[in-house]
Amino acid sequence: MRNKRNLLIALIIIIIPIIGSFPVLAKYLSKEIGYEFRVEGEPWFIVADKEGLEKILSEYKNQYLEGIDENAKIKNIEFKQKVEIIEVEVYPEDFSSLIQAKEKIYAKEKEATYIEVQKGDNLWNLAKKHGISLAELEILNPDIDPERIYPGDKLVIDPFKPVLDVVIELENTVIETIPFNTEYQKDSSLYRSQKKVIKEGVEGEKEVTYNIQLINGFQSKIEVVQEKVIKEPVTAVVKVGTKTTVSRGGSVNYGVVQGKRVTSNFGYRIHPITGRRSFHSGVDIAAKHGTAVYAYSDGKVVEAGWNGAYGLNVVIDHGSGLKTRYAHLSKIYVKVGQRVTTAQRIGAVGSTGRSTGSHLHFEVIVNGTPRNPWNYI
Repeated sequence: MRNKRNLLIALIIIIIPIIGSFPVLAKYLSKEIGYEFRVEGEPWFIVADKEGLEKILSEYKNQYLEGIDENAKIKNIEFKQKVEIIEVEVYPEDFSSLIQAKEKIYAKEKEATYIEVQKGDNLWNLAKKHGISLAELEILNPDIDPERIYPGDKLVIDPFKPVLDVVIELENTVIETIPFNTEYQKDSSLYRSQKKVIKEGVEGEKEVTYNIQLINGFQSKIEVVQEKVIKEPVTAVVKVGTKTTVSRGGSVNYGVVQGKRVTSNFGYRIHPITGRRSFHSGVDIAAKHGTAVYAYSDGKVVEAGWNGAYGLNVVIDHGSGLKTRYAHLSKIYVKVGQRVTTAQRIGAVGSTGRSTGSHLHFEVIVNGTPRNPWNYI
């Protein structure tokens, strides 16, 4: 009798815990409604909160709207891949949290590659160095000014690759300038290096509407769908000179003479004879005695002979207020009133007048005022 009672007690001790676990077991044996996120038909995860998942997806897509003109019309924004949210019945342990879901959605297959601009870099050489086109480099870095990059700037040369791609279709209308044309008129009274604006050009304006496609924030396609001229451009009229001049070339060719070196420049100097500070109205070019001296440009000889401290000198009037002087000559090959042409030999280097050695003193005079000759040869 006592053994039967002990057996009954043992059975009760075993059965009670089992009965007590029924609610827990039931919990794991019953299924619940969940929402499976699929990409191109492949299941990624299941969540219990559909609205929370949809909010994460919306925020993910909308991040690529940053940087787009606020006046642009967003026509469509969607995933490039086929994305589905399917209602399913699953066991509770199969659910992912929204935090886990977000990490999966925002994951990247590859991070972006950046380079740092160094001294002397420009977009063209950087594009060539890294094997991409200049247009691609500008697309990857829409916020930069192609003409102004500086050492230390960071540029994207290979964009990041997200696991989910976002495609945005938008339309935007912007005002663009229309460049003006320039009508050139030849003028024999001006030198080839001279231009004179007769009529200022004015840029026009047009209204341009673009259809644009962006993938992950970067331009993929762009096309003009409409153009409307708002203001016509005004053609500029510019006179250009046809008169030729001599010019420098190499280390000894100073245009008006083949020389050894410059012994005195234009501007203030200490005079080698008087020791006084004085203004030097030309440039002194050392050259061998007898070296040929050439006319700067076409013109008329208005002075040819001795002129005090200048010694033997020649002055040529080129018109438009421009004259040139050639001083300290040993010989003169032209006379007053004679017409000369560009690079015609007019004299020979010497050391006449106030001079400390064989050289050519060359002056440029514009409307009676000496000008720096280096701006002309």
